[in-house]
Amino acid sequence: MARFGRSILVALLALAASQASTAAPASTPAPETPKLPLVVVHDAPLPGRPVRFDYQALDAAHGRLIVAHMNDASVVAVNLADASVARVVSNVPLPRGVAVASEANRIFVTSSPHTLVILDAASLHELGRVRTGSNPDGVAWDPTHRIVGISDQGDGAISLISDAGAGTRKALKLGRETGNVAFDARRGWFWIAVEQTHAPDELVAVEPVGATSVRTVPLPGCAGAHGVSLHPDGATAFVACEDAAKLARVTLDAGAGTPLAFAATGSGPDVLAPDAGLGWLYVASESGELGVFDLARPGLAAVGRQTLAPGSHTVAVDAATHRVYFPLSHGPNGAPVLRVMLPTGLTH
Repeated sequence: MARFGRSILVALLALAASQASTAAPASTPAPETPKLPLVVVHDAPLPGRPVRFDYQALDAAHGRLIVAHMNDASVVAVNLADASVARVVSNVPLPRGVAVASEANRIFVTSSPHTLVILDAASLHELGRVRTGSNPDGVAWDPTHRIVGISDQGDGAISLISDAGAGTRKALKLGRETGNVAFDARRGWFWIAVEQTHAPDELVAVEPVGATSVRTVPLPGCAGAHGVSLHPDGATAFVACEDAAKLARVTLDAGAGTPLAFAATGSGPDVLAPDAGLGWLYVASESGELGVFDLARPGLAAVGRQTLAPGSHTVAVDAATHRVYFPLSHGPNGAPVLRVMLPTGLTH
């Protein structure tokens, strides 16, 4: 088509579109996601400098919350009963992942540049340090085989250390970078988020004894696969897609393909925490936005979404009380606090 003819056609199309928009009623805007159905119980002071926190884990046997104070090189144990500090473990460079192994009475903490710190769960004293891969991140515990699974983020690998961290280490290369790791008691596998050099990223199942990859779930549309949480039903999993600002829900069955559902999150979704009893999944993001999703409904049904506090990218839940925990580097007075929240309508 000649340049002049194209110009006339473009003008006619623009005029038609203008007339259509004038005549047609305005479309109804999509309903906004409601605000979080949570109330603040209290802000409990935390020790250390006002710098970044990372993962947390509940030690139900001892009534404690274990928090990695990442940029303060320390691990803080908090009593769940009153949010008082039970102990601070110092000299842990860049602690990130935390896992509680009640069966072994141990707590595992990943530490840079390539270390797993092992604590006695009762006394909170250090038992030892063992080598991992580069820049370890998430950590999970396999009570059946007494194996610790560690995301060696810098190597794009998973480390598997036997005998509750005291045995031999096996490493399995999986991709360009690995994110968080979770143990699947139903199948006896670890699931780990894997970023690949070429899309798509993946959720990979690893058999812990043989250190072999046994299943791969591709994640098209999930850029920056990082956080991982398994649904209580064991059939699906959730993956935080950091670069895409999305949450993905995928099936774990053999032959799994396209993610079942996507939902928008805050920028840089990171830590996922399910409350199986209440049927909610909490998604904390680097932007400070918290999202809550309904586990009982198919796909990804939002319960609420709201900015909580700058940098509040980590969340933990006590399934017994439904209390939700957010360590904040800067509380209302500028010092670190542990913000304790509770779903609206539940007693304090």
